[in-house]
Amino acid sequence: MRRFAILGSRAPPSSNFNLDDLPGSGRIDILCRNIGSCLLLSHGIREDVEVIVHLLGGPGKPRRIRFLGSETTGLRADERSIAGKIRKIVVEPLPPIGVWKRVGNGMTHSGGNLGTTIEEWGRIGVDVFILDKNGVFLEDIHANQGDIGFILGDDRPIDHIKDDLTRVSLGGEWLLGSACISIIHHWLDSHTGKPS
Repeated sequence: MRRFAILGSRAPPSSNFNLDDLPGSGRIDILCRNIGSCLLLSHGIREDVEVIVHLLGGPGKPRRIRFLGSETTGLRADERSIAGKIRKIVVEPLPPIGVWKRVGNGMTHSGGNLGTTIEEWGRIGVDVFILDKNGVFLEDIHANQGDIGFILGDDRPIDHIKDDLTRVSLGGEWLLGSACISIIHHWLDSHTGKPS
């Protein structure tokens, strides 16, 4: 399975936000584009994908929202529609860390932060990589054939992770998260014999 951990450093974990101002609402617009890039195909949904969005901005404790491609239905490509799904979740009571509460087809939420996700992925044998323009090239991890997870940020660099995770680069320039996700999907599809 392909897994993506998306960080929303300013996204509100427990308050309502304005659907008419997604950039001004903690850059929810970036999260929505990334969710769409992770899950959506031209005429369907990628079933082999898990996306965990981390809402880390204040106020409130951090919240994680998980989308499972194999169970997700009714996801449209526009940012406002995806943001509407997120907005319905953030007004719900926050479940305890590690408890995933179902809120829709293929959508669950839980307390916790990125460290929680890394620990959970580690327990099930996921190889985890951080996207970073200064990391090793993506081609250098070609041997991975199993569960693989990528961590990417919003519009801020990820420099606070102290784990010994490998940082992976897609080139010498900072790219949009949604573009990074498309590149990763293409790379993984090509290595499994199913080019995008």
